[in-house]
Amino acid sequence: MVSGEGTPIAYTALRKGTPVLSASGLRFGAVDKVLDDATGSILHGIVVTTKEGRRFVARDSIVRMTTTQVQCSISDNEVGTLPPAVRRRPRFVLRLPRRTKAAGR
Repeated sequence: MVSGEGTPIAYTALRKGTPVLSASGLRFGAVDKVLDDATGSILHGIVVTTKEGRRFVARDSIVRMTTTQVQCSISDNEVGTLPPAVRRRPRFVLRLPRRTKAAGR
């Protein structure tokens, strides 16, 4: 268990390494990454580093975020069933051939 609940914060102030706790207060991991929309205004969830690997915790399972911890509504049994974090694929970039003098007259 992490001592001290800390000061409540917005998800945008969450830091990598912040302890993540189950509903019972047991630490099951640490914040690795915050996932939000492109404008940075809507939280989708967090990626948590656990002993089983990187796992995704949806925003609906997050009860409270503070300067010292993230409290979740997930039971200790549910921690083992969290889905793996999906790695984002690099964006597809269309490479067009360069225009040559002969082709571009």
